[in-house]
Amino acid sequence: MTGLARKLKQDVTRWPLTGSDGFGGFTFGSPVKFKGRWEDKAELFLNLDNEEEVSNAICYLAGDITVGDYFALGDHTATAVPTTLDVAFRSRNYGKSTDLRGLNALRKVWL
Repeated sequence: MTGLARKLKQDVTRWPLTGSDGFGGFTFGSPVKFKGRWEDKAELFLNLDNEEEVSNAICYLAGDITVGDYFALGDHTATAVPTTLDVAFRSRNYGKSTDLRGLNALRKVWL
C-alpha cells in the first residue's frame, strides 16, 4: 500500500458526467464508490474561467476526474441521480500534485 493510499480512508461516491440531457441538465454514469479524503471547507479558488469562487467542500483522491462530475461523502451508490441529494456537489475545478519521485499523484477537487 502506498503512502497516499494509507491517507485516503473515507468512502466517497462519484457520479461521472457523461453529457447534457438536452433540457439544461446533465446525464451521469453509474455512481462509483472509492476511498478519498473529504473536507467540509470553504476555500477560495479559481474556476475554469479564472473567476474566484468559494468551495462547499474539497475532495482529495488518487484518480483523474472531469470537471462537472458530482461527489458526495459516504456510500451513495444506490442513488442514480446525484442532483437529488443535498449532500452531493458538482466539481468546479481540480489540481494534481505529484510526489518528488513522480510515483504518486494526489488530486484536489473543489466542489
